[in-house]
Amino acid sequence: MTVAYRAHNIVLDPDGFFGDESDSPRLWVPAVVVLLIGVVRVAQSLYVSDYATSAMEAGGNAPAGGGVGGGMRVLFTLPSLIAPFVSWLVVAALITGICVYLGGEGGGSETVAVTGWGFFPALVGAVVTFAVTFYLLSGTNPSGMQEAIDAQQTVFEVLRSTQMRAFGYVIVGWQAFLWTFGVRHVQNLELRKAAVPAVIAGALVVAWDLVGTTIMVRVAGVLF
Repeated sequence: MTVAYRAHNIVLDPDGFFGDESDSPRLWVPAVVVLLIGVVRVAQSLYVSDYATSAMEAGGNAPAGGGVGGGMRVLFTLPSLIAPFVSWLVVAALITGICVYLGGEGGGSETVAVTGWGFFPALVGAVVTFAVTFYLLSGTNPSGMQEAIDAQQTVFEVLRSTQMRAFGYVIVGWQAFLWTFGVRHVQNLELRKAAVPAVIAGALVVAWDLVGTTIMVRVAGVLF
């Protein structure tokens, strides 16, 4: 079964998709989905970093030695690669615990697998976010660091705009929708019961987004 076919199925027929997937769930495939989220976020971080470095060089403010070394770049971007896996495990643990309370009959590994598949919308969201960042920054040519900071501030404001936040919540709703069908099949629960852990997990994602926004705004206030 091709990747394109599976992606088509999870979008248009999630109930059938998870019905087939629950017969022989595989952890490595959703793990690739989660990994790709991290890869896209790392690519975005590196792009913004290179943008700032180019601005410093254009303004004659580049540090001696050519800027941040490769090892430090990897260190700074490593959290972006790891964070999706942490989110996956936290959400999977939450869903598994709630399913046990509701009388679910599925195993932990199966639930972890379908939870990982539920991050497919987050991959779409990460790609869109990177595309917006690239679009906004690629149209500028800063001659100094201050202009680069202003451009990055614009990107920050756009990504936290009402429209983009609404898009983000649509992504979370899509995730909860997928988790509902996944939980239904691997835990052998009624659809209504299966929606309970899915909605709670989605609410947790939204709550984390709100907390993260507060932190980002405070950091932005200090930096800018």
